[in-house]
Amino acid sequence: MSSIIDDRRFKQAAELDRSRFETRCQQLLDSLAVGPSVIEESVRYMLLDSGKRLRPLLCLWTHDAVAGAHRSACLDVACAIESLHTYSLVHDDLPCMDDDDLRRGKPSCHKQYGEAVAVLTGDALLTLCFEILATMGGRHEVEDRVIVELIRVISSAGGTSGIIGGQILDISGDTLEPTVQTVEQIHRLKTAALIAASMEMGAVVAGVDDEQQARVRSVGILAGRAFQIVDDVLDLETDASILGKTPGKDLRDGKLTYPAATSIEESRTEAAKLIEAAKAKMGMGGSAARLISLLDFVVNRRA
Repeated sequence: MSSIIDDRRFKQAAELDRSRFETRCQQLLDSLAVGPSVIEESVRYMLLDSGKRLRPLLCLWTHDAVAGAHRSACLDVACAIESLHTYSLVHDDLPCMDDDDLRRGKPSCHKQYGEAVAVLTGDALLTLCFEILATMGGRHEVEDRVIVELIRVISSAGGTSGIIGGQILDISGDTLEPTVQTVEQIHRLKTAALIAASMEMGAVVAGVDDEQQARVRSVGILAGRAFQIVDDVLDLETDASILGKTPGKDLRDGKLTYPAATSIEESRTEAAKLIEAAKAKMGMGGSAARLISLLDFVVNRRA
C-alpha cells in the first residue's frame, strides 16, 4: 500500500473505527423501531458485522481531515450511509436485477429469507437511513440546517441522479454503446455518487463552507470511479472466498465494465490516475493522513 502512514497504524485505525461503527449501528437498531421480527432479523443480518465499511470510514475520516469536532454525530451519519448502501446491495442481488446468491461472503438476503422479505428488507434499510438522519437533533447538538443538507446530499446520491439512475443504465447494458464513456457514466451514478456523498456528508457534519464541500464532493467522485474500476477488475481476477460475492458474473452477464471496454492493464492504470488526482485535490496535510491512506486502499485492495 502506497501510504503516508504505515500499514500497521492504518489497519489499527480502521479496525477501531469499524468497531465504533458496528457498536453505534447496533445501538441505533436497538433504539429505533425496525419492524416485525423477520424484518428486524433480516435487517440485522444484512447491516451488522459484515463488509469493508469503506463508506463509513470515508465519512468519518473526511470529517477528521477537515478538523471536524462532531465525531459522535458523524458516527450516526456513517450508519445512515451504510444503511442506504446495504439497501442498494439487497435490491441489486435480487433475481430481477443482478441475481446474485452471495453477498459479503454469505447468502444474499433473498436466498436467506426469500424474495418478498428481501424487497421489504431493502425498503426498511432505505427508510431507516432517513430516520437516523431526521432524528439526529434529539441525540446530538446538530443544527437543523445541517440535518436538512445531509438529507439533501444522500437523497441525491440515492435517487435517479445517483444509484437508481446508475442501476437503470446497468440493467440496460445490452442496449447501450459499449464505450468507455458509457461505462464512466454508469460508474459515476451507481457507485461514485454514494462514495462522494459519504465524504461530503462527513464534511457537512464538520461544518465546512460551500467551497470546501464542493471540493470534497469532487474528490469523492474521483475515488468512487477508481473504486468501481478496481471492482470490475477484481470480478475477473479474484475468487468468491476472497471477493465475498460471485466472481465472473459481470463477464457472463455481458455487463458494461471498464476492463471490457479497455483492458485489465488499462483499467488499473486509470484507477491509479484517478486516485492520484483525488489525493492531489484533497491535499496531503497531517490531518488528512488516514484519509489519504484509505484512498490508497481503494486501488490496492484485493477484495
